[in-house]
Order: sequence, then C-alpha cells, then structure tokens
Amino acid sequence: MSNTPLAEYSKPKNTEYEEYGASNILKNLIEFSINDSANKINIKIERNGLSLIEIKNNGNGLSSKDLADSVENNSTTLNNNKNIFLNLSKISNLEIISKEKNKTRGSLLKITNDKIQPIKECYADIGTKISLKDIFYNDNEKRTNPDNFIEDDIKNIIFNYALAFPNIDFLAKLNNTSIINAPIEDKLSKDKIISRISKLFDNKIAKSLIKEQLETEQIKIKIYYSSKKQVSKKKNNQYIIVNNKPARFLGIKRAFNDIYRKSFEVDGYPSFFIFLNYNENLVERKKVEKMTKGLILKSFSKQIYEFANEERNKNNLIKSVFNFHKNFQLTESKNGIIIKNNKNNKKIEISISNIKNLFK
Repeated sequence: MSNTPLAEYSKPKNTEYEEYGASNILKNLIEFSINDSANKINIKIERNGLSLIEIKNNGNGLSSKDLADSVENNSTTLNNNKNIFLNLSKISNLEIISKEKNKTRGSLLKITNDKIQPIKECYADIGTKISLKDIFYNDNEKRTNPDNFIEDDIKNIIFNYALAFPNIDFLAKLNNTSIINAPIEDKLSKDKIISRISKLFDNKIAKSLIKEQLETEQIKIKIYYSSKKQVSKKKNNQYIIVNNKPARFLGIKRAFNDIYRKSFEVDGYPSFFIFLNYNENLVERKKVEKMTKGLILKSFSKQIYEFANEERNKNNLIKSVFNFHKNFQLTESKNGIIIKNNKNNKKIEISISNIKNLFK
C-alpha cells in the first residue's frame, strides 16, 4: 500500500456532522477497545477533540493485514464499526499503532492529507493506539464552529462507559486536566458500581446512594440514586445505561426529576445511575420505561418519604403523627396540619387560618 489517495471528503447537504462529533467518535473508539478485549483504556483529548483524540488500549491488537483491511471498503475488522478508520481519516490526520499479543513487533498505519502511507513495522506495546489529529483540517467552516465538540458532552460519554465497565481500568485526560483515574474494581468489592462511582464522583454521593433493583425473565433494572442532601444545580450526575451503552430515555429522566422536586420542593437535581439490561428486539421500550418508573415510585414511597419525615422530626417541624385511616396520615406542621395519602404519596396542607374559618 503506497501513498493511496482517499476520495475527497464531502458532506451531503441534508445531513449533519453529528456522526463526526467528538462524542460519537469517542463512543466508537471506546467500543472498539472493549470489543478488542481491552481491560485498560487510556484517553487523551486536546481542544475538546479538535486538535487531538487519542485512545490507547491493551487489547488483542491488529495485524498489519487487519490495519490494511480497516481502511478498505470491504473491511470486516471492526465488526459493527465497519470502516470507522476509513471514515475518520477523511476528516483528520490518522495514526494507528498496533501490536498483537503473540508478536514481537507492531505495525504503524498513517493517513495524512488524504493519503494512506505504506504500513511499517515499529516498536509498540501490546494493544492499539489510535490518534486523530487536526480534525476537520480540510473544512474551515466546521473547524471554526465546533458545535459537536463540547466539553460536557465529551465527559458524559467517557463517564458513561467508565460506569458501565468497572472491570476496565479507565484513564482520561481532557484539555490537559485529568478527569478520570479509575483502576479496575476489586473482584471482592461488595458492589463494584458503588466503588466505581466513588472514584468517578464525589465520595459523598457514593455514600448517599440508595439502591433498588428488579429482575424479570426479560428485563433487569438496577438503580442507584442520591438522598435529598445530594442535589446539584445541573444534571451532571444523571446516567442511564442500556446494555452497557449510554442511552437517553428522556421519559425516565423527567419522571425521576419530577417526583424528586415534587417530594422535596427543591430546585435541584438528584444524582442517579440507572442500568437497564434487556433484548431491545424483543421488549418494547415503553414497557421498560413503565417498569423503571414504577420501581422509582415504589422506592420513593419506601425510602425517601421515610427519610424526609425523619429530617422534619429533627427540625421539630412535626410535633405529632396520627394514623387515623389505613391510607391516610395526619401530622401537625408549623403552619397547620398535613394530610398525606400513603397509598399514592400525595399530601395537602391546611393552614391554621383556614381551620379557624371552618368554626366561625
């Protein structure tokens, strides 16, 4: 293979650059590393990806033939990420160094200025290092308007995979700042997810988490969410992972935030980490959403309301509690009385002034 020119990169007018945004590039390259049986992934990003996106793993590695095939139109090397290297080379200067576990030397593939350089032997560690430099060097309009190269989006995608795979050592550096240093979780750890959360986020969040889980023949749901004390102004620590991949599920996010705010009347967002496992070809998304919302409601009634009542008692806001019906509870508040329906977790407060009006 010698200085083979690539077809000039062009974008159809009716499509967006989203597939070439930093988040999607990272998603594909992280999944490539996971599929290559890596248990250590090192990520380095500069200028939110526009200058450099580099991922190094210790997986099985690629042979020189694999590298050559990876930039051919008939490539099967990357499984579901077919031709990702070829596509990325059209918008960046690409370098791949890879070495198989049973080899003494590695292979180097470079694609610069739309030309594939001859593959060379080189010294390399076991695994694969992929470097994308000067993304959109051939598209000045996109380079000066990087809508899909946003720091929060980049962090979100990396943290998602670090959460989903506690059996992988994740290191990540973004714009010269370390954002993740999470070694493989101990096999003897009581809960690997909690342990990983404590490394990725504030340890106070990990300690405050309430855990709920539900498992049927078709669906597995595992939820970790924070107590009232751990709220933030942004939705930074809210993750939903489906079959080990980031997912949106906006209905679940809205339901979680709504019930939290209505329960506590707080202007903030709880931390939550939701893991869903099911066959997406056999189970309807609506069914999973309904079951997850149901588990959240059940957990709130069992955990959060009890916690809230304890807090109010500590602050002397409730002087007495009276269960006058199997479904209702009467409590005295600072302003009057509160009647709570324990069955659906709804409550109303009647002020002292309104009570006085009843006896005029």
